[in-house]
Amino acid sequence: MVNEDEVMELIDQVRFNLPDEIKQANWTVSEQQRIITEAHAEAARIMSRANERAEETSSEHEVLRRAERHATQVVKDAQAKSDQIVHEAESYALEQLKQLETHLTRTMATVKRGVEALQSSTPAADQAGDQISDR
Repeated sequence: MVNEDEVMELIDQVRFNLPDEIKQANWTVSEQQRIITEAHAEAARIMSRANERAEETSSEHEVLRRAERHATQVVKDAQAKSDQIVHEAESYALEQLKQLETHLTRTMATVKRGVEALQSSTPAADQAGDQISDR
């Protein structure tokens, strides 16, 4: 026989934990977007600074060529840094989502056991009710 209090407690746990897990997943996705946006903004700032430097040093031909090479390297470095930040953000989001998936799987298993327990106790309760009504 299934303990009704235990089943109600399991249902309450699922009901309270599921919204938190969904909030966590939403936060993870928004955090990833924030990090990506910051990476792009940083790349734009670096590119802007590189362009400003190139313009300031354009008075002399050799200085200009050095500045262009430096600007190109700064842009490459910024792109590499941006790519690294994006990769790390995606890895972090993937790890968080995997943890969420594991937790939700466990939660679903608990819910399934609760449903199965209630379903298996229902025929017994119906049968008992039939026997009482036969008297």
